[in-house]
Amino acid sequence: MNPKRVITVVLMVFVAVSIIWLVVRDVSSQKSVPASDQPSSARQLMVYYFHRTARCPTCLKIEALAKQEVEATFAAELASGRMRFQSINVEGAGNEHFIKDYELVSQALILVDYRAGTQHRWKNLDAIWDLVDHESDFAQYVRMEIQVFRGAA
Repeated sequence: MNPKRVITVVLMVFVAVSIIWLVVRDVSSQKSVPASDQPSSARQLMVYYFHRTARCPTCLKIEALAKQEVEATFAAELASGRMRFQSINVEGAGNEHFIKDYELVSQALILVDYRAGTQHRWKNLDAIWDLVDHESDFAQYVRMEIQVFRGAA
């Protein structure tokens, strides 16, 4: 076999493997939340905290404050399954699509209204960054936004 033919075959194999890799990556990125994490009830409010792998103290504080407020104020909804709080690393395998889905530019607290397992609407609580150093204002903001979001069906 001459060297030109060998190079051609190697390049064709490389292109084929690259195409397969791109297709597999695209299919896996279209996965949403794992089945066990998908909303199951007829109507469910998900409170997602999206973060990256590298986490700063402020990012950790936002997550802790949001989770604390949700657990303190909406304990009955959490216990019944009508509401869930979940932290998701958008850099985790299969989670990259959340960046596009919710137009994320940084760590974010997102409310999502699911009906029969299908996303109906969502809202980004973008003032969390402005309020993180004022814990009572932060808690009130998260609580009020969730209440308004739930009420605006």
